[in-house]
Parts: sequence; structure tokens; C-alpha cells
Amino acid sequence: MPLLLTALLGAIGTGVPAIVARRVLESGVHRYQDEEEIRRLNLSWLVPVAVLVGALVALAWRERPALAVVLVAASAVLLVLAAIDIDVRRLPDRLTYPLFLGGLAGLFVVGLIEGDLETDWVRALLGAAALGGFYFLLILIGGGGRMGLGDVKLSPSLGLLLGYLSWSHVVLGTLVGFLSAGVMALVLLVRGAGRTSHLAFGPHMVAGVLVVLALPAMGWVVS
Repeated sequence: MPLLLTALLGAIGTGVPAIVARRVLESGVHRYQDEEEIRRLNLSWLVPVAVLVGALVALAWRERPALAVVLVAASAVLLVLAAIDIDVRRLPDRLTYPLFLGGLAGLFVVGLIEGDLETDWVRALLGAAALGGFYFLLILIGGGGRMGLGDVKLSPSLGLLLGYLSWSHVVLGTLVGFLSAGVMALVLLVRGAGRTSHLAFGPHMVAGVLVVLALPAMGWVVS
């Protein structure tokens, strides 16, 4: 498939859901009653970022079309989750659970098509368990900092997506997420935020995954 067409399909695959999601989120229907008074944030970034991410992810995995479709679809959901977490500091179960189940089913189909059920798909399951267990342990021992249960519920989906690719993707995606959160925390401190200020961690988890998924399109390959 030509590069331009691949990029266009990827952009549409994330851009259209992002347009719909932005309109829905700006209406405030995702907010609980006690969140109505929270200042509404500008979500104008959602659509252009989704278009860029979709194009890069599609290009990165264009040699594996079935996998590219699943990753582009998952990227759209992840960006919506990031937007919600930025807005109300919450990752809704009604999106995190379907993301995992949809990813599980989608990667199972990819495994059937590519003939890698005994390797890639099993590794995806192990990746989901490993990353979910890691985040749960952080919460359990109190070392999760600003993390919440929503982050723990999101982590198996991230482990699933990255684990299907390789263990290196799982490790690098997680590290990038923590690095992104650390940089943002420093920026907030420099700007005068207190140590008790709340930092939404979900968007950084999502950023780590999306950066790693897009790396091959930028000439970087994770083995």
C-alpha cells in the first residue's frame, strides 16, 4: 500500500473518532455531578494529535495491515482516555474495560491471520499480566505516587498492546511513560506547583505507548 494512502487511512482511523470524542467531551457528559464545577480544559489539541498519531502508527506497521488496524483503533481510544484524565483526573471503567477486551479479541484475530498465536498472542497476555501486576504492586506498596486505580485498570491494555510486539516494547513504553511524567512534574514544580499538586498519570502512560508504537515510522526500531 502506498505510503500516502497508508498515512491517510491511519489519520482517518484516529481523526474521526477524535472529532466525535471532542464534541462529546466538550458537552460534559463524561463528568459526574460533583465534577460539573471543575474548570473545563481546552481540548483543541485532541484532533490534530490523533491525526498525527494515527498516521505514524499506520506507517510504522504498514507491513502488517491487520496489526496496524488494531493499533490505530486502540490509539484512538487511548487518546480519548488521556483527554478525559486530563480533564477530570479519572479514567472511566466504561472505556478501560472495553479497550482491554477489544484489544484481546483484535490481537487474537491478528494472531490467527499472521499465524503467531503461540508466540505473539501468548506474550501479549503475559505482557498484560506483567504490566498490570507491576502497577498494582506500586499502588499496594504506596510507591505509585500520584497513580490511582484507574491507572492500574488501564495498564493491562497497555501491556497487551506492547507485549504483542515484544518485551522490549513493554519495557520501553513503560519507561517513556515514567520519564514523561517525571519531566512534567519538574515543570510544574518550577512553575510553583506544590508537592501535593495532582498530576494525571494516565496521559503519560498513554504517551509512552504511542511513542513506542510510532517509533518505526521515524526510523527507530525496537527489537
